Amino acid sequence: MIWEVAHDFGMERPIRHYERLSDVQASWNKDKLVNMFVARLTTLGPLLARSAIPSSSPVHAGYVEWEVKRGKWSKRWLQLREHSLWISKRDNGKDEALLCSLSNFDAYHFSRPYKSPKPFAFAIKSTDKLSFFENTQDYKHVISCSEKDGKVWMEKILLARLTGGLQSYVLHQERNVLFNPKSYGGQPTVATNSAAALSRAPTSRRPTKPTQPLVTVANSNLFEPGSLLHRHGPTQTLFLKYTIVATSQEP
Repeated sequence: MIWEVAHDFGMERPIRHYERLSDVQASWNKDKLVNMFVARLTTLGPLLARSAIPSSSPVHAGYVEWEVKRGKWSKRWLQLREHSLWISKRDNGKDEALLCSLSNFDAYHFSRPYKSPKPFAFAIKSTDKLSFFENTQDYKHVISCSEKDGKVWMEKILLARLTGGLQSYVLHQERNVLFNPKSYGGQPTVATNSAAALSRAPTSRRPTKPTQPLVTVANSNLFEPGSLLHRHGPTQTLFLKYTIVATSQEP
C-alpha cells in the first residue's frame, strides 16, 4: 500500500486507491522537498480496500486529550458522526463545536516521537495547502488517548472518509464504473447504452405561420368621429397642422 510521508510535520498516512498521487503532492510545501511516497505492507490494506466500503459512515465517541495549543492539553469529548468530528467539554453535547469535516481532513500517524499525556497520539490534518487557512491552528488537530482507543479512532476516521458526503458518491462511481474491468475491454458500458437511449427522435419541420400583427386595429380613422381633425381629409389635416405650427411661431 502507498503511504504519504510528510516529514515536514512528522506524520504519515495510507493513500487510498481512489486518491491521485499528483493531488496529494500538490498540497506539499514546495520550499521543503522532504515529503515522499513509500510502499509498505500494512494491516490497514483490507480495511481501506474498495470491496470493504460500507454503506453508511461509521460513528464513534469517547473522551480524549486534545492539544489546545502546542504543549497544552485539555480533556474533551470527541464524537465522530455525519462524516465530521465534533468536540465538547462533556458528553451531553451542550457546548458542542465542529472540529473538522473529513471531506478535506484525514487521520495521520506520527512518524517520530510526539510528547503527549497518553501513550498514543495521532493527528487530524488537512489534505489542503497550509496557505488556505487564515488561522494555522485549524490546519491540524492532535489527539492523545490510550493505545487501544487510538487504534479504534484511527480505523474509524480512515473508514469514515471513504463513506462521507461527496467523497462517497465519487468513490461509488469509481468502484462501479472506473474500476469495472469490463469498461476497459472496449465493451459498451451502461453509460454508453443509456446515452444511446436518450437520443432525440427525428421530428418534421412545421410549416411557418404567416406573420400577424400583435394588435388588430378595427378603425382605420386616426381621429375620433365628429372632431375638427376628423372632418378634414389627410391632406387638409396636414395643411391645418402646418398652419397652426407656423402661426404659433410668429412673434
